[in-house]
Amino acid sequence: MNPMKDLIEDLRSLSPQQVLLRFAIMVSLLGFATVLLIAGDSSMYAFIVLGILGGLCVINPHTVMPGAVLVYCLAVWWSGVPEPVVPLAAPAGLFLLLLHTACALSAAAPAQAELPAAWFGQYAVRLAYVGGASLALSLVAYAHEAWGYRGGLTAVIAALLALGLGVGVHYWVVTTTHEDPTT
Repeated sequence: MNPMKDLIEDLRSLSPQQVLLRFAIMVSLLGFATVLLIAGDSSMYAFIVLGILGGLCVINPHTVMPGAVLVYCLAVWWSGVPEPVVPLAAPAGLFLLLLHTACALSAAAPAQAELPAAWFGQYAVRLAYVGGASLALSLVAYAHEAWGYRGGLTAVIAALLALGLGVGVHYWVVTTTHEDPTT
């Protein structure tokens, strides 16, 4: 049994929705690489390496590879951008959010499965909420910093922690509430 052969066979038999998700994985990583090149001292090697890593995530989104790629992206950002907390960090973060979501959704169902359209709508709304809140909080922090007040990065981190806590509490409430089947 050859695991790589099985992964290639899965790629050949992808459902149209899985093709869309795998395309989103590549777009998100190449978008992140483009923002990285614009924002920092990185070279075209970063673009090439992130393209290869994107291909590995496309082939195998249901392992630890997407998580490792996310950590690698954060490390490349912090080492390749002279001032990591810049306005370009917001689109870079949104591309990483898209990468995470596309990999998670792709791994949630078999490669040949037809995914319901309502599922994409539900996650599009969730992405819009998290992305919009993150952008709004980033804009507030950048404005705060531009007006000469200190603590712009602290405000971003505190706001993102509050956002994460809110999402976590929502997830806990949704997963622990059980409807009574007799009603």
